Amino acid sequence: MNLSFKDLRFIIEAIEHQINAYQERLQVIEDVDEDEAADLGNDIKFLELLIADMTTSLEQHNEREKIAYEQALSEALEETFAEWETSEAMTAEEACKRIRAISYQALE
Repeated sequence: MNLSFKDLRFIIEAIEHQINAYQERLQVIEDVDEDEAADLGNDIKFLELLIADMTTSLEQHNEREKIAYEQALSEALEETFAEWETSEAMTAEEACKRIRAISYQALE
């Protein structure tokens, strides 16, 4: 399964909410039901490890996206600068428009 950045963030938030609910329940039953308390403690640890793994996946995904964007931007800039060498002077507004277009091109 290939999850998007948004998917992972949503799942992490849901897991964090579940951990909070388990911790609240644990405070209520800690001295009453040792078996359930132990189960909740184990579940909390499992969910915390799951969040750590998912956070690592998010960071790796972000790094890959950043590298891909930087590479595409670099290529687009090189191509554009090669074209600019043969073109006539432009206004600051035209330069901003071209730079914005290059950035959008890199995002595609």
